[in-house]
Amino acid sequence: MRPEEFRLGTVSLPAPDADDLPEVCLACPYLAHKEFSTGADGLYYYFCAYHHGQDRSSPARPPCLEAR
Repeated sequence: MRPEEFRLGTVSLPAPDADDLPEVCLACPYLAHKEFSTGADGLYYYFCAYHHGQDRSSPARPPCLEAR
């Protein structure tokens, strides 16, 4: 996974692979998750909600873009 793809919202990451998330994403208010049902067990996927227009009560720009 490339961090740029994750930030653009084009890639999601299964919860068991959360260690692959960029460190700045772990504390970001735009880090979101969605549950997908796979039979009896659900699986969570993390994604960047900044480009999905969710939770606009959060800061206008995510921390990963502030550093630029």
